[in-house]
Amino acid sequence: MPTLSPPSLIWLRSERDHTSVAAADHASVGDLTAAAAGLGVDLRTATVDDLVVSQTGETAVVRVRGERVDPRDTFFHTGSVGGATQAADAWRLLSTIGILEVAGFMVTVPAVHSITWTDRTVPLLSFDLGEVRTLPSVRLCTREIEVHRDRLRVADWGLEFPVAVRPAVRRPGDRVFVAESERRLTTFLQLAGASEVTILVQPWLGEHVVEHSVVCVDGEPTGLEGTLAERLSDPARSVASALGLAYVRVGFVQDADRFWLSYVDCTGFAPDADADAVEVQLVAYREAFHRFRAASDAVSASAIGV
Repeated sequence: MPTLSPPSLIWLRSERDHTSVAAADHASVGDLTAAAAGLGVDLRTATVDDLVVSQTGETAVVRVRGERVDPRDTFFHTGSVGGATQAADAWRLLSTIGILEVAGFMVTVPAVHSITWTDRTVPLLSFDLGEVRTLPSVRLCTREIEVHRDRLRVADWGLEFPVAVRPAVRRPGDRVFVAESERRLTTFLQLAGASEVTILVQPWLGEHVVEHSVVCVDGEPTGLEGTLAERLSDPARSVASALGLAYVRVGFVQDADRFWLSYVDCTGFAPDADADAVEVQLVAYREAFHRFRAASDAVSASAIGV
């Protein structure tokens, strides 16, 4: 059997995302590249504009910056496609991910997950986690919000002031705004409406809450100990197993002895991740690709009767 070369991991982003953050995350990308190299993975970045796909019959040829890439030695990592002002970019990225999938490439986050799981509302509606509850939430599309003022009655939603207001699509650097009154909430909604940002309105639990991010690799939570392991292992495992991905972060909020499911993140490298966390993520992707390649080889061998 020939010796297989180290896998190549291409971090694929939209052209606008790549350009707008290039200067800010240059050092971060350099650190990621170095960490990946130490784990036997050749990590590169690319945009959808760097890909050219040629199709003849049922055969697809994919080139990245003019270089042909092969599903047996290259796979793709995709980030979040959220962002109301980048709808066209999101569509171009999603369609490219879908094409890569049908062309036989492994992608770390399939297109269907990129579409669905970028919105915080989806995990809140998807799981019954027993004692770990989901925060009561109201999702509002804010375009033309002034025309639909009749929808904006907190009492009708089963909530009381103060409430927390946040973007429905989770992205790095998100802020939570606190509305103590109807007037304050209306102000936030008008600001969100100016950018057509979809938002969530949730109970405000206070400044004292503690947030926990549980990393799950192949459906299994990692890094939990003691009471947190007892309380969060099964809920995190339920969420991660449902997604079926190599790497998922599941967020929880703790208020004294109560826990709530907060978010599910399967779509990117965390900007604040330390070296150990980055290594866990890269190893998860590398091992998933090794399994993907082995399964593809087994199918190919079976097809030719080996």
